[in-house]
Amino acid sequence: MDKEELIKILHATESPDKIAKWLRKQYFPEIMNRYNLEASRKRFGLYRNEQIPSNERNLTDVRTRMGVLIEFELARLSNEILPELGIEDVFWSYVVANRFPDLEIRENNGNRLLRLEIKCLQCIAEEKSANFDTLIKDINPNTDFVIVCLWDWDDGGNDTCQWDLAPKLFKMYVFHAYSLAQLRDTYWLNKPPADLGTGYQGFDVRYAVTCTDSVFSKEQGNYGKLTRIWKKDFAYRPVETPALLDTEAEYIKFQREIIRAGFEILAKKQLSELRNGEISYIVYEGQNIGYAVEDVGYVMKAMRKSKVQEIALQNRLSILVSMTEKYRSTIYKMQPDSIDELAKNEKPKNVVEIINQS
Repeated sequence: MDKEELIKILHATESPDKIAKWLRKQYFPEIMNRYNLEASRKRFGLYRNEQIPSNERNLTDVRTRMGVLIEFELARLSNEILPELGIEDVFWSYVVANRFPDLEIRENNGNRLLRLEIKCLQCIAEEKSANFDTLIKDINPNTDFVIVCLWDWDDGGNDTCQWDLAPKLFKMYVFHAYSLAQLRDTYWLNKPPADLGTGYQGFDVRYAVTCTDSVFSKEQGNYGKLTRIWKKDFAYRPVETPALLDTEAEYIKFQREIIRAGFEILAKKQLSELRNGEISYIVYEGQNIGYAVEDVGYVMKAMRKSKVQEIALQNRLSILVSMTEKYRSTIYKMQPDSIDELAKNEKPKNVVEIINQS
């Protein structure tokens, strides 16, 4: 990593799209590599059969806690890199008094440089519920960026520390915050609910405002849902700038990859619990559409029974699990002349037991 280049980025002397691309391609890959080393991950590990809560309420608390810990660790690792490069007058700091952002980069005299909002999403979460609801008036278009960390529990990567599981970062996404807010607001304002009455959706000086049957109220949490900020080819568009086009491309990629990442982790984990063989791809019409071990397969696609049977026959499967984007599963069992539907819309935690009992 080049010292002079990093100084330019941290001081926001480059254009927002160049800063985003540099952070995405140069800086955060290095941070992710350092985070995923044993020396870092051991601080968050589960040891000696420690268990993560399985009920949704406490599981949400764990994910929230992990989000804070990952945020702190990113800042800690960044504060290691700076002196390694001979940068002694800049540091990463935690923002304690504001809702936005989470981290700020400052000079020793207190001068503020880049500002970063950190969002952490667990790959296998059924509802990836992080919000980006900061009003555009509170975002600095020159210095503010949103970093999304995709993480999950993983049992590998340890040589010395005998953890059972430790959180691993799978991907980090970088968005220009102002452009992301433009996409969000354009989509939200042009997709109002059907029961507005004579009112409108909009904003006051503090938060988003919506309307139901002509009665205005504070928006109740759907504004800024990170996975529903924008849709490809939406009819209405903000003014296009290099930063906005870069943000849109990164966001569409993010939407596509986060669902697939969770499916891959769930499918491979459950297959390893069900069978002892090597994991292979399920191939259909020349494409890899899922994973299989021996006679059990997982695909991420809703389909008719006739197609299920065709895929199962081609890949020699007796059990095929079809997952939705929220990882709800339909479990099919092949019979000589028919297909049994063992379960439908089942949560991931129940799938292995259902298959074992079939």
